[in-house]
Amino acid sequence: MLTSTPSWAAVMTRSGAETLVANRFAEAEPPIEYYLPLLAVRDRRHKKDDMPEKPMFPCYLFVRINNKQIFQTRTTRGVIAIVSSNHSIIQVPDREIEAIRRFEASQRKIHLHETAQLVKGAEVTILSGEFAGMQGRLIKDCKDGNFSVQISALNISFVVQVKRSELRPPSE
Repeated sequence: MLTSTPSWAAVMTRSGAETLVANRFAEAEPPIEYYLPLLAVRDRRHKKDDMPEKPMFPCYLFVRINNKQIFQTRTTRGVIAIVSSNHSIIQVPDREIEAIRRFEASQRKIHLHETAQLVKGAEVTILSGEFAGMQGRLIKDCKDGNFSVQISALNISFVVQVKRSELRPPSE
């Protein structure tokens, strides 16, 4: 539940409208604080050195809003919805936004090696690197000791590699 103190939330947009919605948030009166994480992506249509930036989370961006900005956010052209569960907006913890910012800035891979506690469904906290402090759930055991880690607040998954020494269950 959002209060008068601004909190981060995820906004779902029309396909390909992330930048358009971000621009509308910036031009709104009053402006809506937003964050659109981008990744340089290689594709066959561009040269090796020319890597266009694309949204890290297609059809999503983040907004930092309070309870009085919900209507303004929801009614911005291109917005489909503010991500919620049971009619309650899901707040994205600041630490997860900061971890995404660090990852975006570094554009590096993180290394993950299997341990006894790292089994499908296990909760983990990353201790160092771009995702330091981020908690997630291991949802798929991939090849070469990699895991698919789900960011719980967004229900969005992406594969990261983390050194064994950089992971621990949250209870430790």
